[in-house]
Amino acid sequence: MVDIRVAIIEDHSLTRIGMRSSLNEQEGIQVVGDEATASNGLKLLQSTKPDIAIIDIGLPDRDGIWLVQQFRESLAQSAAQTKVMMLTSFAKEQMVLAAFAAGADSYCVKTIKFELLLEALHMTHEGQSWIDPAIARIVLKHTRTGAAATVKPNATQTVTISAIDPEQASILEADPLTNRELEVLELIVQGYSNNEIAQKLYLSLGSVKVYVRGVLNKLCASDRTQAAVLALRAGLLN
Repeated sequence: MVDIRVAIIEDHSLTRIGMRSSLNEQEGIQVVGDEATASNGLKLLQSTKPDIAIIDIGLPDRDGIWLVQQFRESLAQSAAQTKVMMLTSFAKEQMVLAAFAAGADSYCVKTIKFELLLEALHMTHEGQSWIDPAIARIVLKHTRTGAAATVKPNATQTVTISAIDPEQASILEADPLTNRELEVLELIVQGYSNNEIAQKLYLSLGSVKVYVRGVLNKLCASDRTQAAVLALRAGLLN
């Protein structure tokens, strides 16, 4: 089995070292390097081209958004092979929005338990998105306020939240979600299970499964997490 090659860019020493040690202990995972700054992290990503890059959005020299953008621009297509897991602080709404705006593949809060981090890493490596429900709720709250879809991770940079690609948009336009599907989708984004959705909407579990399947099909999503990311990016729940 080929190891999942991981790079870590995190300025907090204990967090970085602990994450590196814990991941290296896992079978099938190899940490190819770690750095504490965006500038050194960029060099690390360019030289190693890892399968997964775990990036803290709040780095001391430049933010993680800058790092992701520079990496992808510098290596063009080859950089797309590296999946990005963005780490952010649940307590800071602006940073949560900035992490989502970065266009990463997955989004984790920094207080995530290692077991969930591992699950997120494997899902991301398989091409699926992983988004913490806390982050989804904050982004959903932001879209509902009608605020502009831009956030400022620092004083000199503005980042726009990425939308879905044209092909997905055309599919949705041809076959839009029904009102009931939108209700189910909103609860999916907030992290509710099928049983909880059934209770909240006074539906049978079987009906909820049908609606969830319809949502996934219309969004061309492979799982609930990817559907949540696509929904937030497309502004379906404004």
